[in-house]
Amino acid sequence: MRRTMQAAICVIVVWFTMVELGGWAVYKGEAAVEATATEPPAFAPASPIRHAEKQPLLAEPAAYEAADDAETEHAAVKKESAAQTERAAGETVFPAQPKPNGKTVYLTFDDGPSKHTEQVLDILKAEGVKATFFMLGEHVEQHPDIARRVLEEGHAIGNHSYNHKYEKLYGSFAEFAEQVMKADEAIFGATGVRTSLFRAPGGTYSNFDQGYFDAMAEAGYIVHDWNVDSGDSKRRGVPASEIIATVKNSKLADSLNVLLHDGGGHEESANALPAIISYYKDKGYSFAPITEEVTPIHFTLAKKLKWSRPAVLENEKAALVQYAGQIARERMQLPQPAGMEPNLVLHKGEEQLVLTPEEYDLSGGSIKVPLTKLAEWIGGSAELDPDSGVIETYYNGEQVYWLSDYALGGVQGKAEAAIVPVRSTLKKFGFAISDYVYDEERREIWVK
Repeated sequence: MRRTMQAAICVIVVWFTMVELGGWAVYKGEAAVEATATEPPAFAPASPIRHAEKQPLLAEPAAYEAADDAETEHAAVKKESAAQTERAAGETVFPAQPKPNGKTVYLTFDDGPSKHTEQVLDILKAEGVKATFFMLGEHVEQHPDIARRVLEEGHAIGNHSYNHKYEKLYGSFAEFAEQVMKADEAIFGATGVRTSLFRAPGGTYSNFDQGYFDAMAEAGYIVHDWNVDSGDSKRRGVPASEIIATVKNSKLADSLNVLLHDGGGHEESANALPAIISYYKDKGYSFAPITEEVTPIHFTLAKKLKWSRPAVLENEKAALVQYAGQIARERMQLPQPAGMEPNLVLHKGEEQLVLTPEEYDLSGGSIKVPLTKLAEWIGGSAELDPDSGVIETYYNGEQVYWLSDYALGGVQGKAEAAIVPVRSTLKKFGFAISDYVYDEERREIWVK
């Protein structure tokens, strides 16, 4: 009976090896796949190309056409006085947040931060709500302290170009790409983190053509439009009562991306915020910041652009793609500190798994940890059959078979000897890495 069981397990292992291209069932195959750089380090964000396959939700032009007009949605920005240039912008990180279930509102704030951003943050904190701030690079440079506060309080930040000047952004893709990169560097310089979230000034409708969309996707930026326009930029000084009424008259859906502003001249938007939050809470919505996993909303392509410009040239696109690729490579080039290395700490809610430098390994572009410890930490188990070298892991009622890397190498005996890549192993068990810190003093991974 035991030999029959062992034979069955071996058949399963061989089947997994063939079907999965040497991936999940056989550890050696998985390591080989990862070494080809098709997957970045276990704790690093995915490569820039990762977003190209994400299919956006499409919004109808009627839902935003008026707000997108150059004389409406961003009229306040064009008319701001020099005294109002005290606005700042911050950077985006993807906070460790639980995946939203059911009806979700993504509150988004454009053009800040400014002095009004702090009022917005105070309200969000009091309400227990997380949001997303699409910031201008020039304002990031002016108010890095506000940008850092946004991050510290668990909100996400996105790139909203450097200076929001339409004629520059949409006159040629070369200028547009330059502003994206310049804003990205401003955000990184102020906060030390990178963002792949992007919102086009004025939205994409009649501003973006397919060439813009394709180039941004190839460079790894996730472009987000909206499906609820609060109307707070129809003109200067839109009163809070009108903003609230506009939101309440907007169509409801399971996923709502609400456009608001926190730049100079938008004090009324902050004043309207408590009532907007209360309205959606009463409707049974939860709130969340935008992360890389959130499916973006794109406006449909306009039949005619507002701008007369040449098509996106390959060298213009290549400059942005090359820039994004360099960022990805920097993320993958991990520091190798001399002397004593820190422990590796994995976080899952309030639970932690602490591994000493002797217990984890960095090789082949991935952090590898003991399979048994990882399985037990997430609530599963792992057992080794010493005769076959097969490790049976159990989690949430499911069985996964592994062929011990050490058993294959001729070392028999303990399941604890098997080490596996963190990211891909967690993915197999239904978990994902939401954030990480990796430097000379700290090595930490947050799991959701």
